[in-house]
Amino acid sequence: MNQRLPQIVGGIVAAALLASGCAPAIPQERAPDGWQLNVHQAGEWWTQPLIPRAVVLQRCPPRPGWWSEPDLSRVTALPPGSDVNYSFWTDDYHCDIGWTHAPSQVRVAPAERRTEAGLRRICSASGLRLDDAWRYLGHNRMGRRDDQQGEVSTAAFIDQHGTVVGCLVGYDLVDHGIGADVELSVGVAAAHTTGSPACPVTARNLARASGGTVETYELRGAGAVRGDDGRVLTQAATLRVGLAGDTVTTTHPVVDGIAIVHASVEPKAAIPLDWDHPPAVEGEILDSRGTVLASCRG
Repeated sequence: MNQRLPQIVGGIVAAALLASGCAPAIPQERAPDGWQLNVHQAGEWWTQPLIPRAVVLQRCPPRPGWWSEPDLSRVTALPPGSDVNYSFWTDDYHCDIGWTHAPSQVRVAPAERRTEAGLRRICSASGLRLDDAWRYLGHNRMGRRDDQQGEVSTAAFIDQHGTVVGCLVGYDLVDHGIGADVELSVGVAAAHTTGSPACPVTARNLARASGGTVETYELRGAGAVRGDDGRVLTQAATLRVGLAGDTVTTTHPVVDGIAIVHASVEPKAAIPLDWDHPPAVEGEILDSRGTVLASCRG
């Protein structure tokens, strides 16, 4: 008997089941009345599965017979800010489940996009409502590039528990408005670790040159700058950071120990780009006189 026959038959059966819409059934549940997400609490609460499956399905309804990743036939809750991928054969689409609310877009006049009130509105479009319990720290702006609309910026907020919100403002889509993504991090003292503390941001949106090196990259986000003992350096004024091994660095403001980082960078050095192991960043934290207080890496 042909050894491959069972495998072939199994593949045909699996394909037939998929074609017939036989994805695992996702339980249809009613969203809890008055459900709210508590966004002001201690610890890394945003890493926990706090949004019930019923709320996820209400915001991201599945198509009949489509598969979901994570598997919503088994998973009963997801961490806030998660992405659900629905797929069927070669088709797929992603849905951001949001935070307290589902993500949206808002229309904000250009002059307001540099104000605290305007940035609170834009950042709240992520689904995480930036109420008065989030203290505004400031923003860092990058001007318009020739191939993109409007301008973007990164804003930072912090609450009484030391949770930092890095808000990545999106581009102004004329027909839809402006949206934003938020990333949360711990802004209080951390346990002492060997070596340099981690930098508050990593390189993102890396572009690869024909020779396999980094052509351009972006730095965006907000996070605490720390000394070797894990303490937040509240006396810091700036963060100077770039790819490890490159001479090109960018400088960003630090407010109450929180760096607000935003830059689009073209390195001078030939930094190899391995998608499985992206290049690290390294930097220095300085006070208002330019004295180096600590270094960071990672």
